[in-house]
Amino acid sequence: MKLNFRLTASAAALLSLSQPALAQSAPCIAPADLSDTLTYSMPLLVEGIQSSCMDALPADSFLLGDGAEFASGFEPLRDQAWPGTRRFLMTFAKKGDSKNQMSGIIEDLSDEAIRPFVDAMVVQLVAAEIKPANCGDIDRILPLLAPLPPENYGPILATLFSFVGDEEKDLKICKD
Repeated sequence: MKLNFRLTASAAALLSLSQPALAQSAPCIAPADLSDTLTYSMPLLVEGIQSSCMDALPADSFLLGDGAEFASGFEPLRDQAWPGTRRFLMTFAKKGDSKNQMSGIIEDLSDEAIRPFVDAMVVQLVAAEIKPANCGDIDRILPLLAPLPPENYGPILATLFSFVGDEEKDLKICKD
């Protein structure tokens, strides 16, 4: 079951854009911003997992056969989820000392400039994180979740993170 959380936690790959800030105490993430980040990232997560699992799964597996269709259900939600995703990024970019330039860079970039960068980073980080030995487990869980409306994934996963969150870890969920 830990793997399911790890898969979803890959959305936190966005945090890698501000690793120096994460070395300090982690700020809390607004549940709505985490939900938006997970919704925004889902097609990217699927793409990264597919890339990592290409040689580990049969062609008729859910990920390789239906993964693109599953991910496409999130595409119409991405624009709406982007502001929360950007706030998610800024939460970590602003953390740190006054010499932290990451927040200024992110704030100064337009959405059109930063989104392709974020998208590429997430896909690459997820592909690097997922081990071929885990592909079968991921492929078994996704078809069970696939019937849910895409609008439900972000809130469900953010709520799960709040249940299993660790106050001492980088991904701390704010209490409402």
